[in-house]
Amino acid sequence: MPVNSPLLSRQRIAVAAEGTLVVLTIGNVEVKMPYETAIQLSQWLRVRGKEAKRIAGDNSRHWSAIGVISG
Repeated sequence: MPVNSPLLSRQRIAVAAEGTLVVLTIGNVEVKMPYETAIQLSQWLRVRGKEAKRIAGDNSRHWSAIGVISG
């Protein structure tokens, strides 16, 4: 993967509530989803994040930072 890949660049990430929907914004992409879907997505991210952490050899028990959530 080339170093100038957009996957490696910093993106604005935000999560907000809009009525009964959760709005996830990554860069210029905005996704609105029911809260049930947002909860399922958060569980998938947590499980895969733990898997990636383990594969990377990081055996520390707690994350020092997860991210910044704006609303």
